[in-house]
Amino acid sequence: MDGRLPPGPADQGPDEHDEKPYLLIGSNIRFLAENAVKHGHRVFTVDYFGDWDTLKLAPNRSILRDGDGVMSMLSLVRLADGIDNEGVIYGPGFENDIVALRSLQRLGVVLGCDLKSARAARNPDSLLRAANTWGFRYPETLVEKPLPPNSDRWLVKPLNSLGGGGIRFHSADNPEPDGPYLFQKFVEGLPSSVAVISNGSDAAILGVMTQLVGDPDFGASDFRFVGNIYPHPFTDDMIGKVTEIAEALTLEFDLKGLWGFDFIYDGDVILLEINPRPTAGMGLVGACSFTDLLGLHVDSLLHNTSDRLIDFAPARKYTGHARVFAEGDVIFIGAEEWAAMGARDIPENGSVIRTGSPILTVTASAHTYNQTKEALKNMAAKLKQDLQKPTARIL
Repeated sequence: MDGRLPPGPADQGPDEHDEKPYLLIGSNIRFLAENAVKHGHRVFTVDYFGDWDTLKLAPNRSILRDGDGVMSMLSLVRLADGIDNEGVIYGPGFENDIVALRSLQRLGVVLGCDLKSARAARNPDSLLRAANTWGFRYPETLVEKPLPPNSDRWLVKPLNSLGGGGIRFHSADNPEPDGPYLFQKFVEGLPSSVAVISNGSDAAILGVMTQLVGDPDFGASDFRFVGNIYPHPFTDDMIGKVTEIAEALTLEFDLKGLWGFDFIYDGDVILLEINPRPTAGMGLVGACSFTDLLGLHVDSLLHNTSDRLIDFAPARKYTGHARVFAEGDVIFIGAEEWAAMGARDIPENGSVIRTGSPILTVTASAHTYNQTKEALKNMAAKLKQDLQKPTARIL
């Protein structure tokens, strides 16, 4: 994964004489747009931040620059009104907002898991039934507080959590979060995820990777999602089980297109949740390989099959990406320099980044897993040194 961005137009709308673009919409959709442009697809992105590098890929509308300032899925849908498109592909965030997911239909033909499939795939009761039916593991999950005394550790998980936000250990000292939530038994092991392509009956694995979660070296805490390292160091040991689960979930929930699931690896694969849409980890798969993610997605939805290559990337090399979060209010500069170092999701020069907000995504590659993780941490440390503190109070 190098610092070069694929060439792409930076105008604010498609030319009426060109083919219509695919509308990519989500809280962050840069990872899919970058791969799509690399493979010659025409896209229009709608997201939260409209980052510096996202603008270089394709036309974009963002809530930060063009919208109402409300970071929500419904705000994204309103922002996308009037964009003529070949089809709508939704990304992160919509799986947790059924009303917004249904509203996408007014923008065009939605190419992805339908409302029924997405809703079922996010339902813990449905996942438990699937686990019992197909014979894989799923942690004990409750809608009421675990009864003390209990030696097990439990997590409090908001049902609308995005990127692990708000997930923490259950404690009598901590109040429950606002909104709907559940309790899930904590499972020790290596946080992991898998990227899948399917057509409702057949499934293929695009890549298996680890997850970086809650690491303070990146400004994260608790269970906040930081990034991934690809490939998973135990891929050979688990690929059979991961494939079985992907095939089972495809049949159980009629999953179609690009999607993924998170799991814990402890020598076995323990399902945590399904993300019934393109996942951020696919950015690594696309950057490390010749796989045409958008092409596969559209083929699986419209044609039920595809003859496109699934490339598993070079062997004996690891690549990672990691979000770095602001540990205080800061001002970012150096977009061009960070792009040259392979960073992604880069804000505009002079952007004010609030405490706890993502700054950018650092990337690194190395010949071992630990070297890759250490290189990501070194990049994060350098970024923190380069940030400037505001000289006046930010209102």
